[in-house]
Amino acid sequence: MKKIIKSAFVLVLIATVFGCSSLKTMQKKHDTVRYQSSPNPMETTGNKVIVTINGNIPKNYFQKDAVMYLQPVLTWETGEVTLSPMNLKGQKVDGNGKTIEKKSGGRFMYRDTVPYRKGMESAVLTLNPIAYKSSSVNEANATRSEALENSGAIELGNVKIAQGINSTSNRVDIKGDMTMASSNYAVSSDEVMTSDIYFTVNMANLNWDNVLNKKMEAKRSLNNMKSYIVNNQVPRQIFVNAWASPEGEESYNIGLSKKRAETTQKVVDDMLNEALTERAKAENIKSTDINKYVQDAKRDIVITTNAKGEDWDNFIKLVEGSSLSEKNTVINVVKSQPDKVRREQEIRNMSVVFRQIEEDILPTLRRGEIAFNFSGVQKTDQELAKMALTNPDNLTYDELMYAASLSHNYAVKLQIYEAVTERFPSQWEGWNNAGATALYLNQLDDSKKYLETAEKLSENNGTIENNLALLYLALNDDQTAAEYIEKATNDGNDQAGANAAIVAIQNGDYEKAAELLEDRKCTYNLALVQLLSGNTGNAIRTLDCCVDQTAEVNYLRAVCYARLDDVPGLVKNLRVACEQEPAYKYQAKNDVEFKRYQSQIEFQNIVNN
Repeated sequence: MKKIIKSAFVLVLIATVFGCSSLKTMQKKHDTVRYQSSPNPMETTGNKVIVTINGNIPKNYFQKDAVMYLQPVLTWETGEVTLSPMNLKGQKVDGNGKTIEKKSGGRFMYRDTVPYRKGMESAVLTLNPIAYKSSSVNEANATRSEALENSGAIELGNVKIAQGINSTSNRVDIKGDMTMASSNYAVSSDEVMTSDIYFTVNMANLNWDNVLNKKMEAKRSLNNMKSYIVNNQVPRQIFVNAWASPEGEESYNIGLSKKRAETTQKVVDDMLNEALTERAKAENIKSTDINKYVQDAKRDIVITTNAKGEDWDNFIKLVEGSSLSEKNTVINVVKSQPDKVRREQEIRNMSVVFRQIEEDILPTLRRGEIAFNFSGVQKTDQELAKMALTNPDNLTYDELMYAASLSHNYAVKLQIYEAVTERFPSQWEGWNNAGATALYLNQLDDSKKYLETAEKLSENNGTIENNLALLYLALNDDQTAAEYIEKATNDGNDQAGANAAIVAIQNGDYEKAAELLEDRKCTYNLALVQLLSGNTGNAIRTLDCCVDQTAEVNYLRAVCYARLDDVPGLVKNLRVACEQEPAYKYQAKNDVEFKRYQSQIEFQNIVNN
């Protein structure tokens, strides 16, 4: 009996020793197993990193009763992510896992997705498999510590599979095209007479032979206003406004509109002198007292003169009412592009359309406007802007909304729109504009609160839904953003299409993004799509024609030149980007796009100084 027990013990011992020996052989020959990351370096798609490992097990390596537990790890300077496990198993092992034949070896593919985090650009992908002998796989989703608890389990050796994550696809501009509710504020329509005079391009002198002055009978219109003063009533208030058409350099146009305002005001002053003189004569005022009569009457009239600069508002109205073949595209550009220089360039890029705009629309915008108000005195723009901040309770809803549109400071805009929501909480427009402005300022919690309130007040509203889409893009919730974009499109919002391209880029659907951006020439996101699609030369040309040459534009252009192995182009654009935005220095140090150039002195001088 003792001999039988002793023999059994020996057999178990021999099996254990040989089992461990076969695992030790796998450990010793682990360097013959090939692990390859695809691609290498790894890449982001939107806010995700897709980790793909292709493995190749050589012949006669994998034991028939062995299990190999695989669990890759991503490690970087400030963090670590343990990926999902995977099991390989010999041909005699039951349970979950990819079977590898001993005689022939085999291939396998591992795939997992992890959220992208800032700083991951320098991440290292490593793998230290665990091997053990078993008749079945322990658990499909066992932890690493559980895998090590198996009898005879050993680590086969740490392998570095890939280093670096290319995050260029994550450089999408998610600010998108916001939609603001318009102001309905206007000069009181009660007893108002208006007349326009027109100016030649780049001129501020009055020329009655101007084509539009003749066509619109401007002189006759002014004479009618003069006759009304002589025979009926003297206005309580006169508004004098002047504009330039929105082409050319903005500061020049502001100065031009100021000169046109001065010319128009002189026309008004001359008209008043003549009209009041005739009125005095009609009232049998003594000739010696006429001058005093005129001056006293003028003293009681409030005259407000404004140089309005470039007239984009009326540009939109005229385009909407025109027969332009691409008028919706033009309107989209104007409403969605806050940078006026960039806006004009995008319209100019539509050369055929711009020629028609130049002939039919722009001349009517080069004008001075005279408005006689006989019913009372309205507040000036300056008064409205000041009261909106210091005493909003004394302004109407339309006055507050208009006052917010006067400011170019988004913090000031938000303060006024918040006053609108407090005083007029049932008006969705105030909540929408407050939400859009807060989003522009990256105040995401406030933006969400305002926009959700607007949506409750006005359901199925494309304006609000478009802004909510941009909010959820900023919150990295692409699915909800896509749902709102679809709603906004169905509810007639014109900006939603360009914003849909952002979602397409983040989903890796660059072909769809290119289609959605087809009419948005010279835009950053179009260049990014071209680069990600392999059209690097086109991407550079698109970036070159972007009107606003921001740090973002210059950095992406440096990436383009890096992919073309054009060192001078890389260095030139990266230097400018880092001068504009020093934070790009740190990004460039860890950007795998520049990995081949990080040891070069020119590159180091940019990122280290």
